[in-house]
Amino acid sequence: MKSRVIFASLILGLGLMITKASAATTITDDSPASKTPASAMLVNGTEKQFAAYVEQKAQLFSQGNDWQNFMRVVSLYNNNPVSVLSVSAADRDKFNEAASQVTKALAKQPANTETVRWIKQADFTKRVINYLWSTETQIQEATDL
Repeated sequence: MKSRVIFASLILGLGLMITKASAATTITDDSPASKTPASAMLVNGTEKQFAAYVEQKAQLFSQGNDWQNFMRVVSLYNNNPVSVLSVSAADRDKFNEAASQVTKALAKQPANTETVRWIKQADFTKRVINYLWSTETQIQEATDL
């Protein structure tokens, strides 16, 4: 009888520990980056490949201010993602306008898988950076209350 009680409490204890361990891992990440692999963004060196592609395929565009504004923020994000939070509101607007111009410049290129891939990566990178900016704004508004 005593051994049955010890065995039953051991099984119950193990069951509770397993339940507690699985409950501790239910944190969800709903950020845009959590659902997409890093290869879908202009990160980890792909921004340099992207720059080389744009400089080769859209030479005139790559010499303009829109291209410089876009790449400045993307490079800043790649060096230290948190540093994009220090970008001014005016520069954020310039970045978003530049991102639209990047998409338009690439859309003028012959449609192939490489061009489509770069357009998607540039767009997703823009969306992630804007997500960081909007999250920062929401946090600041919440702390001001």
